[in-house]
Amino acid sequence: MKQVFLFLSKCFMVCAGTLLLLLILNYRYGQVRENPYSDANKFNYMNSTYTDIQICNIGSSHGEYAFYYDALAKMKGYECFNFAMASQTYNYDYAILSMYRQHFSEECFMFIPVSYFSFNNEVTDESEQQFLSSKYYTFLSPKYIPGYDPYVDLITHYFPILSAGEDLIKIFPSLSLSVSAAEKSDGPTPDPSKEASFQEKALNRYHRHMDNKENYFLPERIDNLYDILGFCRQNNITAVLITTPYTSYYSNLFSPEYKAEFRRLVDSIAKETGIPYYDYSADPRFSNSLEYFSDADHLNKEGAAVFTGIIEKEIPEFQEFLSKVKPNGKELVPGWEPSF
Repeated sequence: MKQVFLFLSKCFMVCAGTLLLLLILNYRYGQVRENPYSDANKFNYMNSTYTDIQICNIGSSHGEYAFYYDALAKMKGYECFNFAMASQTYNYDYAILSMYRQHFSEECFMFIPVSYFSFNNEVTDESEQQFLSSKYYTFLSPKYIPGYDPYVDLITHYFPILSAGEDLIKIFPSLSLSVSAAEKSDGPTPDPSKEASFQEKALNRYHRHMDNKENYFLPERIDNLYDILGFCRQNNITAVLITTPYTSYYSNLFSPEYKAEFRRLVDSIAKETGIPYYDYSADPRFSNSLEYFSDADHLNKEGAAVFTGIIEKEIPEFQEFLSKVKPNGKELVPGWEPSF
């Protein structure tokens, strides 16, 4: 009996020691890590500020960086919000819209970006999928999170150390400094040519989105988009489908056959739902104007301001909305614009 007691005591001590060490490392990691979900911080202001949204967009990073509502919000007084985040897929767009259903004005206008990769899987492996989905656990209610996983919820809120991976080295300053020094000395020298940099980034983006994919137009992604369009219809939201501008370095990598298949799909969705589609992917005002881009397929702040001004003048449905809907007088929260 004594031996059993000693054995159980040792097991308890080992478990308690392991838990204590985990808590210490977790606390330390929380002090040194950078916020990996900073783009989701804007949702902290939803309940206090964005309660009557009149103009908005969803989408992945193309949506996040293509729409700049400064003039519409600060000068004209419309309440605007950018729901888009990096690598955000339509199922998460729909989850966010469902969560904040009550935050839309009685009359609202929504831009719905469709990119060349909108209908395939953005992530390349399971660990990346977990990382990208974790940010939604910081602001979405569990009932809205696609494929909700209690373990991901636990590590996101309480034990981020369990998902630290290589980032764990930040806990040990001396090792972190040596690695940083090695990266600086051994890393490639930045190319001073903007054109060459954009070409390289375009290739990297293309291969990320297109390589090792069995199906570029997944039925579930298409269904997710139909869900979003149904949401707009049910909530009196005027929607348009839109492809944002790309540089020619990015757009030209996609074959004419692929673009034609993409266009046929989007046109069929637009025709079936009655939602208009506008394609600015190869707009000559942008495609070779690198001063409007931060990289091969993302507009910078200046480009986003120009693009938003163009669609304000060129999209009939948006013009009609602005002519008949009065602004509610609210402004953007300072600092909560896209982090160009």
